[in-house]
Amino acid sequence: MQKIVVTGGAGFVGTNLIKRLIQEGHQVWSIDNYATGFESNHQKHCTYITDDVQTTKFQPSIKNPKEAIDANVFGTLNILEKARAHNIPVIYAGSSSKHHGLWGSPYAWSKYGGEQLCELYNKVYGLSTVTCRF
Repeated sequence: MQKIVVTGGAGFVGTNLIKRLIQEGHQVWSIDNYATGFESNHQKHCTYITDDVQTTKFQPSIKNPKEAIDANVFGTLNILEKARAHNIPVIYAGSSSKHHGLWGSPYAWSKYGGEQLCELYNKVYGLSTVTCRF
Protein backbone atom coordinates (compact mmCIF):
# COMPACT_ATOMS: atom_id res chain seq x y z
CA MET A 1 0.00 0.00 0.00
CA GLN A 2 1.21 3.48 -0.88
CA LYS A 3 0.01 6.91 0.16
CA ILE A 4 -0.95 8.75 -3.04
CA VAL A 5 -2.11 12.31 -3.77
CA VAL A 6 -4.13 12.87 -6.96
CA THR A 7 -4.46 16.43 -8.19
CA GLY A 8 -7.74 17.09 -9.98
CA GLY A 9 -9.26 14.09 -8.24
CA ALA A 10 -12.86 15.26 -8.66
CA GLY A 11 -12.62 15.43 -12.45
CA PHE A 12 -13.16 12.62 -14.95
CA VAL A 13 -9.57 11.38 -15.19
CA GLY A 14 -8.82 11.85 -11.49
CA THR A 15 -12.00 10.08 -10.40
CA ASN A 16 -11.23 7.02 -12.51
CA LEU A 17 -7.64 6.95 -11.31
CA ILE A 18 -8.79 7.18 -7.69
CA LYS A 19 -11.24 4.31 -8.19
CA ARG A 20 -8.40 2.12 -9.45
CA LEU A 21 -5.98 3.15 -6.71
CA ILE A 22 -8.53 2.41 -3.99
CA GLN A 23 -9.29 -0.98 -5.57
CA GLU A 24 -5.57 -1.73 -5.38
CA GLY A 25 -5.58 -0.91 -1.66
CA HIS A 26 -3.78 2.44 -1.68
CA GLN A 27 -4.45 5.31 0.71
CA VAL A 28 -5.57 8.21 -1.50
CA TRP A 29 -5.98 11.97 -1.11
CA SER A 30 -7.33 14.33 -3.75
CA ILE A 31 -6.52 18.01 -4.19
CA ASP A 32 -9.02 19.76 -6.43
CA ASN A 33 -10.20 23.34 -6.87
CA TYR A 34 -13.49 22.12 -8.42
CA ALA A 35 -13.13 24.38 -11.44
CA THR A 36 -14.10 21.41 -13.61
CA GLY A 37 -14.50 18.64 -11.01
CA PHE A 38 -17.62 17.73 -9.05
CA GLU A 39 -18.30 16.59 -5.49
CA SER A 40 -20.61 13.98 -7.00
CA ASN A 41 -17.44 12.23 -8.25
CA HIS A 42 -16.16 11.69 -4.70
CA GLN A 43 -15.19 8.12 -3.88
CA LYS A 44 -15.55 6.43 -0.52
CA HIS A 45 -12.16 5.90 1.19
CA CYS A 46 -10.55 8.94 -0.46
CA THR A 47 -9.83 12.14 1.48
CA TYR A 48 -10.73 15.24 -0.53
CA ILE A 49 -8.99 18.57 -0.03
CA THR A 50 -10.44 21.67 -1.64
CA ASP A 51 -7.44 23.67 -2.78
CA ASP A 52 -5.67 24.85 -5.90
CA VAL A 53 -2.11 23.79 -6.69
CA GLN A 54 -1.33 27.32 -7.86
CA THR A 55 -4.04 29.32 -6.04
CA THR A 56 -5.51 30.58 -9.31
CA LYS A 57 -9.06 30.64 -10.61
CA PHE A 58 -9.98 28.61 -13.71
CA GLN A 59 -10.35 30.46 -16.98
CA PRO A 60 -10.22 29.20 -20.55
CA SER A 61 -6.60 28.99 -21.68
CA ILE A 62 -7.12 30.86 -24.95
CA LYS A 63 -8.41 33.97 -23.16
CA ASN A 64 -5.96 33.74 -20.27
CA PRO A 65 -2.94 31.51 -21.01
CA LYS A 66 -1.23 32.48 -17.75
CA GLU A 67 -3.85 30.57 -15.75
CA ALA A 68 -3.25 27.30 -17.62
CA ILE A 69 0.52 27.68 -17.49
CA ASP A 70 0.48 28.57 -13.79
CA ALA A 71 -1.60 25.51 -12.93
CA ASN A 72 -0.09 22.95 -15.29
CA VAL A 73 3.57 24.00 -15.18
CA PHE A 74 4.16 25.88 -11.93
CA GLY A 75 1.48 23.94 -10.03
CA THR A 76 3.06 20.68 -11.18
CA LEU A 77 6.46 22.01 -10.16
CA ASN A 78 5.09 22.73 -6.66
CA ILE A 79 3.74 19.18 -6.39
CA LEU A 80 7.02 17.68 -7.65
CA GLU A 81 9.03 19.67 -5.11
CA LYS A 82 6.83 18.44 -2.24
CA ALA A 83 7.02 14.89 -3.55
CA ARG A 84 10.80 15.11 -3.85
CA ALA A 85 11.13 16.46 -0.30
CA HIS A 86 9.11 13.54 1.09
CA ASN A 87 10.07 10.87 -1.48
CA ILE A 88 6.47 10.40 -2.65
CA PRO A 89 5.83 8.93 -6.14
CA VAL A 90 3.89 11.14 -8.57
CA ILE A 91 1.27 9.97 -11.05
CA TYR A 92 0.60 12.79 -13.50
CA ALA A 93 -2.65 12.95 -15.45
CA GLY A 94 -1.43 13.76 -18.94
CA SER A 95 -3.56 15.06 -21.74
CA SER A 96 -4.49 13.42 -25.03
CA SER A 97 -3.80 16.80 -26.60
CA LYS A 98 -0.15 15.69 -26.85
CA HIS A 99 -1.31 13.50 -29.73
CA HIS A 100 -3.51 16.19 -31.29
CA GLY A 101 -1.01 19.02 -31.38
CA LEU A 102 0.82 20.89 -28.65
CA TRP A 103 0.22 24.22 -30.30
CA GLY A 104 -3.58 24.11 -30.31
CA SER A 105 -3.92 25.92 -27.00
CA PRO A 106 -1.95 27.07 -23.98
CA TYR A 107 -3.65 24.24 -22.07
CA ALA A 108 -2.29 21.55 -24.41
CA TRP A 109 1.20 23.02 -24.35
CA SER A 110 1.24 23.48 -20.57
CA LYS A 111 -0.01 19.93 -19.88
CA TYR A 112 2.89 18.63 -21.94
CA GLY A 113 5.18 20.95 -19.99
CA GLY A 114 3.98 19.28 -16.80
CA GLU A 115 4.78 15.87 -18.30
CA GLN A 116 8.26 17.05 -19.17
CA LEU A 117 8.80 18.31 -15.61
CA CYS A 118 7.82 14.88 -14.29
CA GLU A 119 10.35 13.25 -16.60
CA LEU A 120 13.02 15.75 -15.52
CA TYR A 121 12.42 15.01 -11.82
CA ASN A 122 12.54 11.30 -12.54
CA LYS A 123 15.86 11.47 -14.41
CA VAL A 124 17.64 14.15 -12.38
CA TYR A 125 16.35 13.45 -8.86
CA GLY A 126 15.33 9.81 -9.15
CA LEU A 127 11.74 10.65 -8.15
CA SER A 128 9.30 7.96 -9.21
CA THR A 129 6.94 9.59 -11.75
CA VAL A 130 4.44 8.15 -14.21
CA THR A 131 2.26 9.96 -16.75
CA CYS A 132 -1.15 8.41 -17.46
CA ARG A 133 -3.27 9.30 -20.47
CA PHE A 134 -6.90 8.23 -20.62
